Amino acid sequence: MTKISLPQPVTVTKIIKENSHTRTFITDINLPAMPGQFVMIWLPRQAEKPFSLTTTHPFSFTVMTVGPFTKILNTALQSGDRIWYRGPFGRGTYTPVPGKTILVSGGCGCVPLYCLAQTLKSKTSTRVIIGAKTKTELLFVNRFRRLGLKTVITTDDGTAGLKGFTTNALEAILKTEKIACVYGCGPDPMLKTIADLCRAHHVRYQLSLEALMKCGFGICGSCSRKGKLVCLDGPVFTRWPDTL
Repeated sequence: MTKISLPQPVTVTKIIKENSHTRTFITDINLPAMPGQFVMIWLPRQAEKPFSLTTTHPFSFTVMTVGPFTKILNTALQSGDRIWYRGPFGRGTYTPVPGKTILVSGGCGCVPLYCLAQTLKSKTSTRVIIGAKTKTELLFVNRFRRLGLKTVITTDDGTAGLKGFTTNALEAILKTEKIACVYGCGPDPMLKTIADLCRAHHVRYQLSLEALMKCGFGICGSCSRKGKLVCLDGPVFTRWPDTL
């Protein structure tokens, strides 16, 4: 059963600048959670939004500026400030699969995938494909490398790594190697292409959907996708687009 809780206060102990519009906030607590779960972050008199977990010990989350609330977090929040959270939420989480695996990240999709990567026992058989529009928007490249994962970079404009999309790099690997499972998180078009490629090559996949929501535990219905709730049934799904 999903745990329903009131907002709990935590203190920001450190802020890491990831790029010009993305920051990671480290807090003073550990949070028992599974890779793929998320929390609702609340600032009084502002708003409350869902964020994936970057790490659980200590609890940290990463914010990319995309709207008014994320702009406030990234510009006004300082080390020593308090924020409030609810969760963790999400019944669908990433499940480790033995064998060669690939993590495919687009945009902030690297956040839950990094949380997953920290729990993988065999990192030498895991690769991560990180994509962005341009070099300055890449995220977590060094983080994944420090974990020992082979990292493939793609940019739309070719300013770093391979020119093209993450799915182009994924397709090239699937054509030549036997892969046990592909894990993905990012924009919907990318996830759909991952699912299509994996089905064509008979490879398992687990995809984490991104969705705005108001409650986090299945009451508001704002994250509904064709009869499924991202917050309650996911956010990680093993079928696409059949169920979504």
